Amino acid sequence: MDYSFLSIILQIKLRKRIEHIEYILNDSKKSHLLNQDSSSSSAIPEESRRQEEVTNLHRRIDRKVFGRDEERERICSMLRKGSNADGPTSSSSKPYSVFGIHGITGSGKTTLAQYVCDLEKKAEDKHFDPVMFIHVSETFRIDKIFRDMLSEMGQQSGSNGLTALRDELKENLKGKRFLLVLDDLWVNDKNQKERDLVLDAINAGQCGSRILVTAQKKDAAAALGAQEQNSIPDLEEEQYFSMFIHYALEGINSDHDRYISIGRKIAKKLCRSPIAAVTVARRLHTNISISFWERTANDVVLNETMGALWWSYQHLGADTRRCFAYCSTFPRGYELERDELVRIWIAQGFVSTSNHATEELEDVGNRYFDELLTFSFLMQVQGRSMFKAEAFRIHDLLHELAEMVAGSDFHRIDLNGSPKDIPAGVRHVFIETDNGAKVIAEKNLDLGKLRTLIIKDFCTYTDRMQPVDNLEKVFDCLFKKKLRKLRVLIVILKHGTEVLSLPESVDRMKHLRYLGFHAYGTTKLILQSTFSKLYHMRTINAPMRRVSCPEDMANLVHLRHISDWLHFPNVGSLTSLQTLPCFYVLEQQGYELKQLERLNKLRGALQIWGLWIVGSKEEALEAHLARKERLTRLDLRFNGNNPDVEAEVLEGLSPPNDLLELVIWWYNGSRYPSWMLSRQQPDGPKRLQTLDFISCSRLASIPEDTELFTHLRELHINGCDWDRLPENMERLMSLQNLVLWGCHKVELLPTLPQSLRKIQISACRALSKTCKEEGHENWHKIQHIPEKDILF
Repeated sequence: MDYSFLSIILQIKLRKRIEHIEYILNDSKKSHLLNQDSSSSSAIPEESRRQEEVTNLHRRIDRKVFGRDEERERICSMLRKGSNADGPTSSSSKPYSVFGIHGITGSGKTTLAQYVCDLEKKAEDKHFDPVMFIHVSETFRIDKIFRDMLSEMGQQSGSNGLTALRDELKENLKGKRFLLVLDDLWVNDKNQKERDLVLDAINAGQCGSRILVTAQKKDAAAALGAQEQNSIPDLEEEQYFSMFIHYALEGINSDHDRYISIGRKIAKKLCRSPIAAVTVARRLHTNISISFWERTANDVVLNETMGALWWSYQHLGADTRRCFAYCSTFPRGYELERDELVRIWIAQGFVSTSNHATEELEDVGNRYFDELLTFSFLMQVQGRSMFKAEAFRIHDLLHELAEMVAGSDFHRIDLNGSPKDIPAGVRHVFIETDNGAKVIAEKNLDLGKLRTLIIKDFCTYTDRMQPVDNLEKVFDCLFKKKLRKLRVLIVILKHGTEVLSLPESVDRMKHLRYLGFHAYGTTKLILQSTFSKLYHMRTINAPMRRVSCPEDMANLVHLRHISDWLHFPNVGSLTSLQTLPCFYVLEQQGYELKQLERLNKLRGALQIWGLWIVGSKEEALEAHLARKERLTRLDLRFNGNNPDVEAEVLEGLSPPNDLLELVIWWYNGSRYPSWMLSRQQPDGPKRLQTLDFISCSRLASIPEDTELFTHLRELHINGCDWDRLPENMERLMSLQNLVLWGCHKVELLPTLPQSLRKIQISACRALSKTCKEEGHENWHKIQHIPEKDILF
């Protein structure tokens, strides 16, 4: 049989059609019988609750890189010793030089560039500061590049408009010698102006700054004026094999010698492609049967890189394969967020709990996501700042594979595409042109089967005086085209506008399950009264500070996730709700604290505002917070007016056992609640790791006969008008990080626990000074702490 990759493509297309028929026949009852162990095993609630903690710890693990030490050292030396490395900038010279790394897709360019960044970020001399890693890709979005650069410098931009972004970037780069990596750069005549804008903005930097470009071709870096080009070499055979066998056998306690010879045979088939080595090896890691390894070594499909990726794809679970194919909806290089993607899969009906009736859809969807992540079909974006959510991306070769297996159901219109090209009967469409939605609305296209419509960078105006399109009219036209099967609608605005209003005709979208609206600035979103008729709605993702909702939104009984600033009465009837970022207690019917009573599926973070309205412990107990077992962060906001009442209310707000973070604002009570102190207390957090007091009154010392948060790792005391810290702090024997900010009246530190690894003191008049005075009492009390960060 001919196993060339051409035949593989034909097999993919045939398999796609077979699976398509199977999914239609079994849309509401999908089988898990074909799943591998990694996707069909039952989820453990304990693991789900600690997923965020595991992710945070995983971020701290150094990236394992094979065979690139010599190239990294050479490139770092080249960057530091290039022309004008330290000299002053003249009026006629540029403050930066450009260097390039080029090679075919999957050759390891991005990994090498990240490896360079890791070394420079850790360098004690801070030769380059800041170090910025920006993924560019074919879609050269200048506003995104500017925002990402600001984020890499620790700046969260609130600017609306390209000019303001450029000016803000220039101001932050002024006088700084930076290293900027432009990863996966593509050049063409259409992005010439955008490239010039990037180079103009970084002219504000200090002489000796560097740009490192990774690209498939030499001309990408050359277009930016590269002075030196570097072709990334293949890994040496032994280096490549070391990488392969590391991922295949890491952590396996068995006789490795049995696998070495077979593994060497498999590795030789993979053409020294790093992405093929990782995906194949990680699959072998899950099945250490010698017979499985031998069959793999004899499989000729591995002789080509894309064939190896196809082999790995075949071993994914059936539903996971479907979810991976859906990722082809998004452009190459598009940054995906875990929760958003899982909720979209759920909205499309790709996630089933038929074999796991006690699990939530989100738990199963996260297992699919983890399977893709484990086998490198998704990869985490490195170097995210504190302002940006954890993001993931698909490698270009795997994105190409996703497009192959997805077939004609998926269609994208990029910046150079035309909405006229949308094929009949398409199910999932991504539009990335300013007028794409308008053209689709006006053309007589066959959109009757459309299930996903994502419109990115929709332009609502050319300047503040001249509107381009009225978004409401565009969508009114779209909705009236009988998009009856639409399940996911996402709109991402290129520019802010004063008001966004969904038309009343939205009620025709009877199957709409996911609505996403994103815009910069202070845009107000108006959901018309007919919106409350969308009874299948599961997720409303509209992170805008102003949202107007119908009064009867509580009719949407299937809602599972809503975003910040989305408030409406009687939310307590939405018992399927899992995400409720903010709850406001108001002196109005339908906004009482007891609305939380039956929302026991809540997970993640919850802020409760307006606790000054709650008048007693009994009222607080009605929230039944202890029953919300999957909450990991709780943010309680008082106003400091009535200390005795607040102490009673806090006593009644006993959180669940597995809470990880607790933040208390403006609390004026003078005592700890019993659930903080008593080890015999059945309720209350037993594994709390972070406790944050913000603008609170001083609490008493920790009682001698009690136990205060034995697992507490971080204690933050911010802006509190305290004259001293609680005594007996040495009893917090797990505490590793203590943060004191704006505590001006505190003059002496108590005895601090020996477990502390880091102390941060800033804007504390007395402590900021005396902790730096050698011989002072406070100086002595922090000498056992390895890392000290003290600022005035």
